[in-house]
Amino acid sequence: MAIIKKIIRFFRGLRGKLILTYTLVTVLALLAVEASAFLLIMLVSGSRSSDREGYLSDVVYVLYPQAQFYMQPGQEDITGLQSWLDSVYASGRASLPPQDLIDSPAANIVPGSSMYVLSPNGIVLAQAPRQVKSLIGQSYTFPDQVAGLDILDNALRRDFDALDLYTVQPDGTYLMAIPVPQEARSTELVGVIILSIQPPPPMFMNLWPIFFVALLITGVLLLMAVAPFGALFGFIMSRGLTHRLQALTLAVDAWSEGNFSIQPQDKSQDEISYLGRRMRHMAERVQALLQAQHELALLEERSRLARELHDTVKQQTFATLMQVRTARNLLDSDPQTASQHLEEAEDLIKTSQQELGSIISELRPAALEGQGLADALRSYLGTWSKRACIPADFQVQNEHRLPLEVELVLYRVVQEALANVAHHSRASAVTLRLVFENRQVSLSIADNGVGFDLSAGLRQGLGLQTMRERLELVGGQLEIKTTINEGTCITAFISDIKE
Repeated sequence: MAIIKKIIRFFRGLRGKLILTYTLVTVLALLAVEASAFLLIMLVSGSRSSDREGYLSDVVYVLYPQAQFYMQPGQEDITGLQSWLDSVYASGRASLPPQDLIDSPAANIVPGSSMYVLSPNGIVLAQAPRQVKSLIGQSYTFPDQVAGLDILDNALRRDFDALDLYTVQPDGTYLMAIPVPQEARSTELVGVIILSIQPPPPMFMNLWPIFFVALLITGVLLLMAVAPFGALFGFIMSRGLTHRLQALTLAVDAWSEGNFSIQPQDKSQDEISYLGRRMRHMAERVQALLQAQHELALLEERSRLARELHDTVKQQTFATLMQVRTARNLLDSDPQTASQHLEEAEDLIKTSQQELGSIISELRPAALEGQGLADALRSYLGTWSKRACIPADFQVQNEHRLPLEVELVLYRVVQEALANVAHHSRASAVTLRLVFENRQVSLSIADNGVGFDLSAGLRQGLGLQTMRERLELVGGQLEIKTTINEGTCITAFISDIKE
């Protein structure tokens, strides 16, 4: 069963289809040549003028030797002649079946017609069939619609040329008058046989069963003898094509993993070579776009860090400087107030230290320090919740490790999303849900804040485009659902993750 499945799988592939095509084309081409030659032979043989003469001559030379046995002068056997005529009529044939391929077909007696044996003076000696009106003992005359006197005169003159012994009746059948000599054709005439026969069938109608059988047998022999050569030729021709396509496939697989160093080399000038050149051009453009996106992501990251430093550390440093200056000015005149300002400066320095720690943590995620994504997010969410004073719930399902680049992208998405929650949402609760399923993962960050206009959010630089671009680099997608005054849910989904 396994072998049959492998064979079916092979012939479903390009190489199997090409081999089968070459084999069938080879066999069918030879069969077409054979059929054409056979038809040509039949047409040539069917156009010979001697076919009709041979067909009629068979009737003459089959019937008169049998009839003369019963009509010898002084030994006439009219009863035997009648019996013989009945048997010929009952057989339905006036000549023998063909003995070989080129022999004339059997002449069939026209159903419903009558056969007669006449004496030399035209008296009916025997008649078939017997159930019709008997003319035995009477003179025979041809029906009015049939011009048969000439053939009867020719028969009475002992003319054995078959073409002189028949005439075509109105219904297309042949009426024949066959002379019966006493012994040889030159001897005295003892009678004449009158009968109607069908015209000779077309040559093809006679030979088509033989042609069909011959074609079938030849097809089987060709399949056995020529098919291996066609299969070998198909195998040789398809081998190069499949190898070239495999090279393109390997290159595409490498490009999908970010490795653009593999380039298919094909020096041919056909369609596959053209496809390879177009694919190399595409790979160069994709590589350039990825580089540009990477640089843009770095620029966005630097801009975000600059905003964070400006909004937190720089402002707090300025406030600390003002507290220290005030304390120095009051140190001599009001030491107690100066001490209070120094305490406030100390608190500001501690806050700045915490902000710098958070920024450093974002630059060096926990996932890069040997922890899994779930542990890294759990730790970061706890720190963020305390700093932002927003309760946060973390849910994990089917936890397991992911490739480092995937974990880093998801970690950055969470950082960006939580930064937006802290600065813009005015939310009182956040839920982070992480679900692992075989080779895919989904991550959602939902808040109960004020929501926002999605198109306006994209224009105002809330980091949504950056998150989407990060996910696209690892084959992921970003989905955003938000409603004014009803909160926001951001979902990151990555499928087909390669372990």
